[in-house]
Amino acid sequence: MPLLIACLIVLGLLPPLASADPGADLARFLPKEIAGWKPSREDRAFTRGTIFEYLDGGGETYLGYGFRRLLVREYLDAAGSLLAAEIYDMGTAADAYGVFSNDPDGEDVPVGREAIYGGGLLRFWKGPYFVRLLAERETGETKSVLLGLGLRVAAAIPEGGSKPALLECLPLERLEKKSVRYFHKQVSLNAHYYLADENVLLLDERTEVALARYKAEWGKAMLLVCRYRTPADARRAYLKFRRAYFSPGSDPNAGRTVEMIENGEFAGARLAGPFLILVFESPDRGSCESLLRSAETRIREVSPFKNTVPGKTG
Repeated sequence: MPLLIACLIVLGLLPPLASADPGADLARFLPKEIAGWKPSREDRAFTRGTIFEYLDGGGETYLGYGFRRLLVREYLDAAGSLLAAEIYDMGTAADAYGVFSNDPDGEDVPVGREAIYGGGLLRFWKGPYFVRLLAERETGETKSVLLGLGLRVAAAIPEGGSKPALLECLPLERLEKKSVRYFHKQVSLNAHYYLADENVLLLDERTEVALARYKAEWGKAMLLVCRYRTPADARRAYLKFRRAYFSPGSDPNAGRTVEMIENGEFAGARLAGPFLILVFESPDRGSCESLLRSAETRIREVSPFKNTVPGKTG
């Protein structure tokens, strides 16, 4: 390193140079040994450019969020059983939660902010980190080790973090809590609900989407609440979605559209400031309209967004 640059870093006039090892600081969260299990090889670190070297096709899930780095450490016990620890730096707590929300199946366990255990796999999030701990073979002993390791990793992460504020926009009545998903991009939407090959909602890394299912005596429906940077962005997405999804006879200036679609179910869309609210799979028009109204009312009530929706849109 040139002497001048080194002096400027010491004086605080330049930021420190990035470590050559992208996972070096993530390693501090992992113990060198846990209940007799010891590292079996050197840690491996991956970035956005190299994540497919470890995850193959699974990397798209993480790249749909603000993924930065991944550290992988493998442990072996005396019998040669393998345990893999993966720490994903997602950049923000919201995106750490988002990745966690992709697969909520399993037993809730008290690790980190939220955690799920099942089949020898422990998943949790805390602060901007999403953590996966996987045992090669599930036994009562390996479950205990995984939970113990999870508690140690979570305790080493200083910040707790909060869920995305957008989740507050989901109406609580009849909400299926395990169905909630949070994401940004089309690839994530299609993983949970295939809408179209084309990006008809104009989703990108700057948009936020909360998806949830609702259950009632009339059946089930799915709700999407999409938040855009500006009302103009939301309106462009609304108009594009209407052209792609609804009949051409509806009023293009209306801020709300509800129609029966080909399979006999009802779908609806409502524009509300920088928000686009969508309902799918509703069994009747009244239920579809009710869920649209409930979501808009909720947006107007929750503190992070109540001043962003100035008036009724139709």
